[in-house]
Amino acid sequence: MIFDLHVNQSLVPYEELCELVEVIDDGPFQTLWVLDHFAALQETAANPMLDPFVLLGALAAKTKSLQLGILVANVVNRRPAVLAQGATSLQFMSNNRFTLGLGAGASPTSRFAEEHHSLGIELQRKMADRHAYLVESVQTIRSIWQRNTHTTPLIVAPPLEPTVTIGVNSSQLALLAAQMSCAINIRWNHENLAAIIAAYRNEAKKSGAQANISVWMPWNMEHTENQDAITPLVDQGIDRVIFLTTEQQHFNELKRLNNFSFPK
Repeated sequence: MIFDLHVNQSLVPYEELCELVEVIDDGPFQTLWVLDHFAALQETAANPMLDPFVLLGALAAKTKSLQLGILVANVVNRRPAVLAQGATSLQFMSNNRFTLGLGAGASPTSRFAEEHHSLGIELQRKMADRHAYLVESVQTIRSIWQRNTHTTPLIVAPPLEPTVTIGVNSSQLALLAAQMSCAINIRWNHENLAAIIAAYRNEAKKSGAQANISVWMPWNMEHTENQDAITPLVDQGIDRVIFLTTEQQHFNELKRLNNFSFPK
């Protein structure tokens, strides 16, 4: 089992984010993920929700071994070419330590849509349309990555094509992710977790793709001593657990884990 850390970057000042990554650069987490939102998720915000691509560029310069990723970049927020360019830049800046997480975006009636409404960003009503645009985005991003210096216009490809992880909440999207040879990420306690994982694994096997499954769950210090919440996930064949910070105090807890190792 691989353990990662997913930070809500609006919970603390930028300087504290830098302190954290420097402390955990050599463990215990393999990858540091950041959010892609315009506004804070908590009720009050003293710190800005920093742009994930800009933030990871800065953190790449402060780390050597920690993998870096966005979970997930909303394809509604940026055109595919912008996503491709940002990912390529981070691959060069991090020495191939970047993973691109992508999401189809929220429905216009969900609680996550408020920030888009306030900024005049239109959201598609039909889930099938949101999924179709995500698939189109992945295909376009990869086609840009696969260009070379002999292509016009001159676009330099990333030194190593980043892994793409799709945030999923349905079997339909999990199937599409498998068909595109993408990893998937899902909420740890999703009511249809087993069915979504089964659909993804079966489709990956049919298409000859490597299944790669992660779940996210809120961070709790108890995870370091009590693996009761993790064991059922291992039994389901989940490859990676990504802990999400939900409170400011979590950052102080995490900085104390620099010499800690999770059980194998």
